Amino acid sequence: MTLLEPLFAGLGQLRAHKLRSLLTLLGIVIGVAAIIAVVSLGEGLRREVISQFVFSGGAGMIEVEPPRQWVRKDGRWVRRPWQEHLTEADMAAMQREIDGLHALVPVIQGSAALQRGKTTVDASYTGTSAAFNEGFNWSVLGGRPLSADDLRLARKVCLLGDDVNKDLFQGASPLGKEILLNGDRYVVIGVLDERVRFGRSDGNIVLVPYTTAQKRLRGEDHFSELTLFVEDLDAVERVVAAVRRILRRHHEHGDEFRIETSQGEIDDANEFFRVLQQVGGGIAGISLLVGGIGIMNILLVSVAERTREIGIRKALGAKPRHILGQFLAESVVLSMVGGLFGILTGLGLGLGAAFIIQQLAPGAPFTSIVSAESVLWAVGFSSAVGIFFGVYPAFRAARLDPVEALRRT
Repeated sequence: MTLLEPLFAGLGQLRAHKLRSLLTLLGIVIGVAAIIAVVSLGEGLRREVISQFVFSGGAGMIEVEPPRQWVRKDGRWVRRPWQEHLTEADMAAMQREIDGLHALVPVIQGSAALQRGKTTVDASYTGTSAAFNEGFNWSVLGGRPLSADDLRLARKVCLLGDDVNKDLFQGASPLGKEILLNGDRYVVIGVLDERVRFGRSDGNIVLVPYTTAQKRLRGEDHFSELTLFVEDLDAVERVVAAVRRILRRHHEHGDEFRIETSQGEIDDANEFFRVLQQVGGGIAGISLLVGGIGIMNILLVSVAERTREIGIRKALGAKPRHILGQFLAESVVLSMVGGLFGILTGLGLGLGAAFIIQQLAPGAPFTSIVSAESVLWAVGFSSAVGIFFGVYPAFRAARLDPVEALRRT
């Protein structure tokens, strides 16, 4: 007997009981389809999130923030007896001492009440420099960016985000026009290009010179944060170490300043989505196990129905391994065919779910991406399920005594 004979015999039995085989396949199809759909949607969302990180400045972004004023101690929040801030001296030292910086962006943030005529808009302001546009890859659609003179003279000028511009000027050109920002007059010198991240617009923002924000809006001489952009990703750790040295030299509590890198955030996002996919795939895999139990049940029924046939084959010289191979072949064929149909169904479910979500939430970062690895895992898992749940019925059939089998009707 050749290796193909058990396979052909198994296929013959499946064709002979089409409806029963089809119903058995459904469990495998649903299980594999659920795994493919969950993994593909998770992978698509992961890649979209990572691309948004890269779009906003790349993996070479380093954020430096002052120590938190409140810390958790003995189960309650306690205010530190000291305060440390990021200053222009810190920024100047970083620009002077750190090589390989693509941009260094000072940031001062706060809320802004904007008014033009009778139209009022609530937004947020960011005190920064001309490096903002280059670092965050955010171009100026009309007008000009902030200049060195704007900073030096602490001019009351601003750039409007896309949403703010539409709300205040409703299609008219804002360049050279005045608006009220927290009750003070500012001249519009530019408009930022539209930006949508994670399905939400970032256009509800106003940029002003950081010196203006310090003197006229905050009354403080420090920054909310400093953001450094590094061109060479291999230099990120070196730059972080240099930032640490500068902060220790300039501040008594320099080690308490918070430094975060985009690469760290990307790694955290990758780990989150990896766990999410594993949990989702594990839950979906339960239905695949249910399908495997269905295969075992059908094969046990098949063994009982074909007891006389097994006895005749053994009487004609078939060995236990031949009987074992035939029933294992039936189990594997069921699981493999179910796995293939499940992959196709999973592709459709993933694409359909992504399409529906995008229709319900336009601009949402939701796509479906099926990797070769996920397909191989689904096929391999479904095959393993077929073999695992087919072994017991196959051994039971192989151990049948031919004399006892022939006595049964």
